[in-house]
Amino acid sequence: MPHPKRSRRKAKQDRARETVDVILEAAARILMERGYASATTNRIAEAAGVSVGTVYEYFANKEEVFGALIERELDGLVAAIASRPIDTEEPLGVKIGGLLTAAMGAMRFGPGLFRALEQVPEATFRHRLADARTLVVAFVRDLLEAHRTELRVADLDRAAFVVVSAVEGVGGNAGDEAFDERLAGELAELVQAYLVGSERRGEPQGHDAGGPRSGGASGVGRRQ
Repeated sequence: MPHPKRSRRKAKQDRARETVDVILEAAARILMERGYASATTNRIAEAAGVSVGTVYEYFANKEEVFGALIERELDGLVAAIASRPIDTEEPLGVKIGGLLTAAMGAMRFGPGLFRALEQVPEATFRHRLADARTLVVAFVRDLLEAHRTELRVADLDRAAFVVVSAVEGVGGNAGDEAFDERLAGELAELVQAYLVGSERRGEPQGHDAGGPRSGGASGVGRRQ
């Protein structure tokens, strides 16, 4: 009967994926705690609770382990962003906040892991990050196109680049303790002010407000 064979094969595949995930989780912890030079396959195996032979069943060396870790983390981040529908009925500010929350949720180890992955030789992380950034910028560009009539910016290619770069810069430099929902909200305010101007949020701006126009980001972060 073919069905039991398929079930056993699926179970074996599931166990293999689980083992790989355990190894990658251990590699991430070792990298953050001890650095790349100390992240040997023996230490990774010990932290994962498997034999070093098991590690070599799936990876030829530690470079492959970290290549797979980079791929998993960046693919997960891009998927978390791109999987959200571009719903024109949803307010732009709500959409931006949702995207930021989803992206931060996908970074389970916080920005600390991404900074640590810079240690992987041959700028492997930077090259793959550049590819992931291109995909995210394209998604944000499509989102802005769907809300074009609401925006004060005209060059959507440039705007998408600015938004992604600003978020990446702030989020990537945040300490793990500050990498939370509050930061997502403040970043959403920053992005929305740049895209639509403070008038959209009920804050007068420009000469009518009693002073010269200071740009879309004025008033961001104001608290009563």
